[in-house]
Amino acid sequence: MLGKLMKHEFRATGRIMLPLLAAELILAVLAGFSVRGLERMEDMNFLRAVYVMTLILFGLGMFAIFVVAFVLMIQRFYKSLLRDEGYLSMTLPVTVDAQIWAKLLCSSVWFLAVAALFFLSMFVVISIGSFVTFPNQAELREFWRAVQAAVEELGIGSIVLYLLELFAVVSFSLCSICLRCYAAMAIGCSAADRKLLLSFVAYIGIGIALGMVSNAAAFIVLPRVDTSYFYERISADWFMHVVMLGDLIIEAGLSALFYFVTRYFLKNKLNLA
Repeated sequence: MLGKLMKHEFRATGRIMLPLLAAELILAVLAGFSVRGLERMEDMNFLRAVYVMTLILFGLGMFAIFVVAFVLMIQRFYKSLLRDEGYLSMTLPVTVDAQIWAKLLCSSVWFLAVAALFFLSMFVVISIGSFVTFPNQAELREFWRAVQAAVEELGIGSIVLYLLELFAVVSFSLCSICLRCYAAMAIGCSAADRKLLLSFVAYIGIGIALGMVSNAAAFIVLPRVDTSYFYERISADWFMHVVMLGDLIIEAGLSALFYFVTRYFLKNKLNLA
């Protein structure tokens, strides 16, 4: 049933996100040609103004896509589970967990797609705008020497582990962002009225609580930790793995906390009146 819910979510959000992603990629191509055109022009004229406007639209478009993805994440959860549609959603033969996971996975995929689009768009702009040419054999040999030196220094296993850790940290960070919003909305919609206001207050309250915990860790706990113990026993490379693992544990813990708060309020405190 989770697959059917996700299919419905992607169908509802894809008709908005996919055209925006495609349009931004087209803008990236136009922005690349605009950069190339600006390098050739010295005097200000109509064509130069068009080039500048294209670059501005490209930057605003990237920001707008992220905002749309964020708004859709909130809107789909709020309308499907916390408003009038919630009466239908909660009577479906699916669990609350499946409802939450469908919204969470769909939103996370779109956030990852926006991140991938950002890097792809920047590559397109730089490639077109900078007259990138294929490297000659000497440049290729120099490049592969640098790659081999990095692999020998860190080890292929350590590099692969870094990539896996980075992907895991980013994934759990996205889940934490989504679930924090879900938890705040679930708390707010447990009230009889002023649900949106209470949701906003709950979101701010969660942020304040997290800030207090992080400040306590930074000023009370961390100064008492003997970091020299780690430096003396593990290499700098493995110390970075420990740091990445710590970030992963924190983000996974926050995601689990927000998930169970959301689940509890949806199952026991939801007020659709």
